[in-house]
Amino acid sequence: MQYLATCHPGELVRKTDDEYCTKTHSSLVITPSKDLFHWFSQNIGGRSALDYMTNVERVDFVSAVRFLNELNPVPVSSQMAKMTTPAKQQESREFELPKADKNCEAVAAYLMHRGISPKVLRFCVNSKILYQTTRGPYRNCVFVGKDEAGIARSAFQRSCQGQVRFDVSGSQKKFGFLIPAENPDCEIVEIYEAPIDAMSGATLRQYKHDMPWRDVHYLALGGLNHQPINYFLEHHPGIKTVVLCFDSDDPGKAFAKTIVKKLTERGYTVRDMPPASGKDYNEYLVFVRRLITMDR
Repeated sequence: MQYLATCHPGELVRKTDDEYCTKTHSSLVITPSKDLFHWFSQNIGGRSALDYMTNVERVDFVSAVRFLNELNPVPVSSQMAKMTTPAKQQESREFELPKADKNCEAVAAYLMHRGISPKVLRFCVNSKILYQTTRGPYRNCVFVGKDEAGIARSAFQRSCQGQVRFDVSGSQKKFGFLIPAENPDCEIVEIYEAPIDAMSGATLRQYKHDMPWRDVHYLALGGLNHQPINYFLEHHPGIKTVVLCFDSDDPGKAFAKTIVKKLTERGYTVRDMPPASGKDYNEYLVFVRRLITMDR
């Protein structure tokens, strides 16, 4: 409860006097009095913030321990959680972007090491949807989600050292990380789980040469979350084709199946395209770059 209240404010939703779920995962049930959580759709559970980070958010163990060791959690006891009203419990902190560093050197080095092309990287930095911040000893990537007026409404941080990932306090999950097409009337959107995967998809298109890389929109959800999809499609009525580029794992496949059904019923042409190699599109990009290097 402390971890969610500190790092993901507004995520907790009361179900009963002693049960909560999260806005992102309705089947993830938290029982404060028993210090337990269970994600029923994935058959995953645990007791601690460490269990939550490693089992649900898929952060590696060492990075999770380091992150929690640096964290100053807000005081949320089980008794306080039971007494909190639903409206108060869901109230989000005011959103504020983390302070930007003077440069993006660590972020650029990290993302280029992961195969992201300088062209994609430069576009994201210049568009102010990507920058660098420092938290304790860590340099972090900050991926920004904006509304239709170009105002930042959400942000997602990822450490350049390790696997620590978390939403910025007060982020509104419906605003995803978007690399927009050059033509605002573009009819195609590719949807990814993570911002780095969206940047990887844009980089891969540069290698394919089948069309200019900015001929499609690239949207990252920040997890398996339907809210950014609905918001994007609502504000882009010209979209006809949706390409799902989720991770090639059980949660990604299950989510893709659900989205295919929903969007097909709404009249969209939907293509399910998990990565051809590796778990996600960044792993696929690294694989493709390795092949290109060998050919040379």
